[in-house]
Amino acid sequence: MKFGVKNYDNEKFFNYLKDKADFIETMAIQGRDYSFLKDFPVPVVIHAEHQAFGINPADLSKREENLNSINFAKKIADLTGAKKIIVHPGIIKNGNKNCSMKNAVAFFKEIKDDRILVENLFENEYGVLNGEGLCGTPWKTKRFLKKTGVGFCFDINHAIAGMKDFKENYNFIRRYLKLNPAHYHIGGQKKKVSVFHLYFKDSELDLKKILSYYPKDIEITLETGTDEKIMEEDLETIRKVVGELS
Repeated sequence: MKFGVKNYDNEKFFNYLKDKADFIETMAIQGRDYSFLKDFPVPVVIHAEHQAFGINPADLSKREENLNSINFAKKIADLTGAKKIIVHPGIIKNGNKNCSMKNAVAFFKEIKDDRILVENLFENEYGVLNGEGLCGTPWKTKRFLKKTGVGFCFDINHAIAGMKDFKENYNFIRRYLKLNPAHYHIGGQKKKVSVFHLYFKDSELDLKKILSYYPKDIEITLETGTDEKIMEEDLETIRKVVGELS
């Protein structure tokens, strides 16, 4: 397994961890300067802007914003030589008639880029998304991937947030893994499952159990925080767990 760290355009963070992580993942935010990542010494993964930045591929009224966002992500991928661009599939916002899965499918079919990986979200049980996150179950994700032809990034925390608690059938996770993810996200999580992307020291997630399900030859981005010193500890933690599994 290879492990990466994630941040925005924080040059100090990435430079501190470049010798400790196998790769880095950066959020491509329009207007920010990513020139320092050209010829970066480790591989780069790009994450496109998502709903927190006002982007929603499922919303037809946001077509221009969505295209601008993904085109910027492609630009940064070209700059860094990134082979993966992770994108949220979209949200069916409550009360918004412009939103549909059909719109999201059409968007991804239009942009046509082999680097695109759609990340599973979660169906709204806790009011986090104010609507239904697309790809919120393994079976819905399977249909979405088939219709769009894009690749898949599996976020374990989003998957668990779609459960009622940790005791929900772990076959739910196994069914996601059968979709052959090209990339993975993992962070700490509380038993109140809507609290996630925490540092591992604050987590109640059974990291060993989760990783025992995963294939060995994969790349996982740690989504645990933006403090480089604690992120370094998280890299050590997850590598120790993998060593114990071996």
